[in-house]
Amino acid sequence: MIRVFETEAELAQAIADEMQHDLANEEHPVFCLASGSTPQKSYRKFADAIDPAGKIKSLRIVSLDEWVGIDRSSEGSCYQMLNEDLFSQVPLDGALIEFFDGTQDDLQAECARIDRYIEQHPITFSLMGVGMNGHIGLNEPGCPVLDASSVVELSETTRVVGQKYFNEAAKLERGITLGLGQVIRSKRVIVAITGERKAEIVREIFGNPQAKLPAQELLGFEHIDFFLDAEAAKHMDGNKK
Repeated sequence: MIRVFETEAELAQAIADEMQHDLANEEHPVFCLASGSTPQKSYRKFADAIDPAGKIKSLRIVSLDEWVGIDRSSEGSCYQMLNEDLFSQVPLDGALIEFFDGTQDDLQAECARIDRYIEQHPITFSLMGVGMNGHIGLNEPGCPVLDASSVVELSETTRVVGQKYFNEAAKLERGITLGLGQVIRSKRVIVAITGERKAEIVREIFGNPQAKLPAQELLGFEHIDFFLDAEAAKHMDGNKK
């Protein structure tokens, strides 16, 4: 389903409410969360509503993706962004945060480690963003649909856009990411797309089946909803629900 919200703030509140619902109602909640500018407001609203005495300390977080060669403590890493926007804002148990380490020598072993973790702790809620080129996580256009974690070559678009997260030029050539199949197998998935800058890729996702974009692989599932604000959806008024 596609849901269009008049403002980004309304969209962020709806996502925060979904996160709260999953945390409250799942016996063993496991979140897989995108980093970046799109979900920041949702995480802040979620954090503001947290009951420190509630289930938050039982929440597991599993990594979606990370830049290869970038230390997780570095500004601009996927871990660092999530830590700033969410992990440091709520009383999570740090031992329950399982994240890719893109600096490991054996990246295939790192993929296998996260895959085993997800097998043991299935994802109950995933929040995805969509890149300017339609990627999900770091599953890039033209890549096969992966059922497991993988190391991928980054597209030129991702290499360029990714620089905005760093204070100085970063060497972004590869990423380590969950496969689209793992995201799809999450019990509940929301794909959030906001801002006028995303309007053209939204038009491609919903209006051009031949584009073969990673985000299009998440269409047509009952448990996966696309949440858009009015600016991102400005070219698709006929699809509002």
